[in-house]
Amino acid sequence: MTTPIPDHLARYASALDDFDAFAASLSRPLPQTVMVNPLRITPQRLPELLGDELSLAPVAWCPGAFRLSPDDRPGRLWGFTAGLYIVQEEASLLPARLLDAQPGDRVLDLCAAPGNKTAHLALALGNRGTVMANDLKVARLQALYDLCRRLGLCNISVSGHDGAVYPVADAQFDRILVDAPCTSEGKAQRGYLRASSDRFRTFVCGQQRALLRRAFELCKPGGRIVYSTCTFAPEENEASVTAVIDALGGHLRALPAAIHIPGAAAGLSEFEGRTYHPDLRHGIRLWPQRTGTGGFFAILLERVAEPGVDPVPAPLQPLREAAPSSWLTPGLARFGIRDSALDGLHLFPYGNSLRCVPTDHAPPAGIELETSGLELAQLSRGRARLATGGLLALGSRAQRNVIELDRQQLDTWRQRASQALPSSVIGNAEPGTVIVSHAGIIQGGGLLRQQDDDRWVLESHFPKAWVTEPRPAQLRD
Repeated sequence: MTTPIPDHLARYASALDDFDAFAASLSRPLPQTVMVNPLRITPQRLPELLGDELSLAPVAWCPGAFRLSPDDRPGRLWGFTAGLYIVQEEASLLPARLLDAQPGDRVLDLCAAPGNKTAHLALALGNRGTVMANDLKVARLQALYDLCRRLGLCNISVSGHDGAVYPVADAQFDRILVDAPCTSEGKAQRGYLRASSDRFRTFVCGQQRALLRRAFELCKPGGRIVYSTCTFAPEENEASVTAVIDALGGHLRALPAAIHIPGAAAGLSEFEGRTYHPDLRHGIRLWPQRTGTGGFFAILLERVAEPGVDPVPAPLQPLREAAPSSWLTPGLARFGIRDSALDGLHLFPYGNSLRCVPTDHAPPAGIELETSGLELAQLSRGRARLATGGLLALGSRAQRNVIELDRQQLDTWRQRASQALPSSVIGNAEPGTVIVSHAGIIQGGGLLRQQDDDRWVLESHFPKAWVTEPRPAQLRD
């Protein structure tokens, strides 16, 4: 018997020969996935560290990604705040994987919020070069700032503009992601079951086409664009892409995907009497009953290069005035971190913080940046104190004043509670700021104090916003 579903989803019976399975899939829980952060660990080590707490099944088509059980809570574990992985739904891994950005590429994420796909792109570039993360509602990118801090990403600059009229020079990006706004039908398993109005769909289709057209203009000849949505609706997928390909008269074409996703289907050639450009056969559709993921659509496009026509180099934005690396020398020296850890980084003051970007980071001219790079330290009274992002990024190079906590001690520290520690844990650490580690993985920082009775007490510097468990009673001196 067919599982009852809303009319706006029931219309896909004409496109699916397994419609009953599709309807049934919408009531099943949707598993999450995690993708390993290669700046921290290898994929092989994640099961060693967290295999007892997460059901980690490798995702065959995405190296370094693991599918979890729907009951897993990866965002509550120490590996999450230590930046070992990114958490998202499996279908959302597709756009960055399909775009296949490489070190040396200039990359633009035109509709970047909340930022997980941007983080994938930044990692693909090896945390060097330039990734521009743009979103019309820049407040929605708050999660990206936190991602950069946890993962140690410094090659992202953020802008807040309407991507359809992105105000920079044309033809300057090698790779562009257009993860377009849509009616989100593919999120039905997460409760998005209400139909969108015809008026809203018309509006969003107009947005999608304008964004894709602007992406074409911003892309270098021979460069690649990925257009994606999390909706089943052909009006927002095949129809939107067809409209732009047709309007550009052969200057934009779709390419076959170089990845194979078990159960994935090709783009539709027609739906409800409407036919689409033949290139749309290269699109990838993720139907939940076939792939075990949420619903998704993505297609790889290329701006066709014109023989003999070389684009004019686009003007770039100069980096902010550099701060002397000596500002960080005392903080690094406390932990025995050599100044060479800063090689390849451009340091600059930004308000009350000291931030860094790669020396080859080059945002486009003509646009105001909301922020750039990674906060390494906080500035106060002429001193720079390594911030959580700086400790996570540089702490693996520390030679002293690192305290290795067991799991119970780590849990107390992650709840921002002070705790007494035995001398065997303190080792050779000196009173003052220390780096906290667990299982050999840097977690953040704390303040070590020696009391009059020679007891050692560790005060937690775990970020307040990251606390996910009830805080235990503070240690009473």
